Amino acid sequence: MGIIGIVIIISAIVWLFVEKTLSGIGKAAVFGLILLGVGAIAWIIFGYLPLFDNAAGNNDFASEPRYTAQIALLTEAYSSLADKKRPVTELLPTLASLTTEQVMPEVQQNFVNFFALGCRFAGYVGPMESGYFDAGNAIQAAVNAGCRVFVLDIDYIEDCREQNVRYFPRLVVRDSQGKMLIQMNSTRPICNSLSKSNIYDVCKEIETRAFGSGCQNNTDPIVLVLYFLRTPPGVYNSKAVLDYYSKVAKCLAPLKDRMVTTLLDGGNFYRQSQESRLLINNISDYNNKVLVFSNANTNGFREVQTYSTDDDLDYMIHLRLAYTQTQLGITQQDAQFGILETAENYMIIPQSRNDQVINAGKQKWTICLAKDPTQTIPAETYTKITNTYGVNCVPAILFHTDASKYLFSESLFNKYSFLPKPKLIRYIKPPVVSAGSISQVVNANQGNLRPPST
Repeated sequence: MGIIGIVIIISAIVWLFVEKTLSGIGKAAVFGLILLGVGAIAWIIFGYLPLFDNAAGNNDFASEPRYTAQIALLTEAYSSLADKKRPVTELLPTLASLTTEQVMPEVQQNFVNFFALGCRFAGYVGPMESGYFDAGNAIQAAVNAGCRVFVLDIDYIEDCREQNVRYFPRLVVRDSQGKMLIQMNSTRPICNSLSKSNIYDVCKEIETRAFGSGCQNNTDPIVLVLYFLRTPPGVYNSKAVLDYYSKVAKCLAPLKDRMVTTLLDGGNFYRQSQESRLLINNISDYNNKVLVFSNANTNGFREVQTYSTDDDLDYMIHLRLAYTQTQLGITQQDAQFGILETAENYMIIPQSRNDQVINAGKQKWTICLAKDPTQTIPAETYTKITNTYGVNCVPAILFHTDASKYLFSESLFNKYSFLPKPKLIRYIKPPVVSAGSISQVVNANQGNLRPPST
């Protein structure tokens, strides 16, 4: 508003000069030019603001009462939960020793057989409309709450048109119409780049806080869900699209050393090479590790083969997510072992399809988002879609503290971030069938037959 004020003052001064020196047609012409100039300046300021605001800036939002109220809200809601958290490795022996129907022997302690606590809009402290992006405080609140699944909404800013920031991926918070909800003075520079990326900032905070000594369940796995809303114009293997994905890969650098590539007993897991095996491994195989799931088709990297592994997003992704009914972002339907759907769709599954959906959920990792991204999924919906269909993760909007409170009850994620699914909706590994011993009656002694005794 300071720039606009200066423009108005200068315009007024020029008008006073014109008023004193010109009259009639000349006065009207000059007045029109003034209006045209003011309009052009305003259009540049508002239409191309990101280009003028592509510096780090200062944290002038940190003193705003709405911001301090949000930080107090998150602190009050989740700080007291931090000390209650325990790692899933402490839960597993207890499950195996149960004598009730909830018993979960070690052979069933597969990753896909656990519900996980997650959060949407990682790095955003809210409120939803005109809220604040603050990676440090947002991730700390999520870690305190026990979140081990982090959903990163990734998009680009249309007005970022300079070559070094054009189509550069960044974290966003958008409503169902695509309107950006972040108060932009909290997320400078608006046009991200490799030297200043809010994706990088969030990954760094996850590495520092989720695996740090201050986190009581810091050995639990982390799942990073890369949820792409859009990609630049181009087909899946075009340079524009692959460069866009490659920039995301570079911004994941703080977590790269924790990403699962090879397990001694399981082989290789990069490039989605063993998605089904990934899900049926024991959950403890991923202690201190990061799994990357995404709705993006990154197969183009395999065809082009000109990117290093540090720049190759396909190499880093372990599981690809598909949709069955409603397309969210750029999600496609051709992935086999991951599902990204709306929670609302699971609420209208006809009875005739129940068994089919339940059986699919036993072998696929499923995450459900609200159809309206600004809304929290209610408790009754959560209970239905998890306990009936085995949906693995329904991410919370943490700054909706009252609406998300049910997730932290004693029966859910008050203590553990991963909870076992009910027995009837678990994946059960087929038993190993060993060959029985051969009857002596048919034993030919390797062809050396002895003559009958007399």
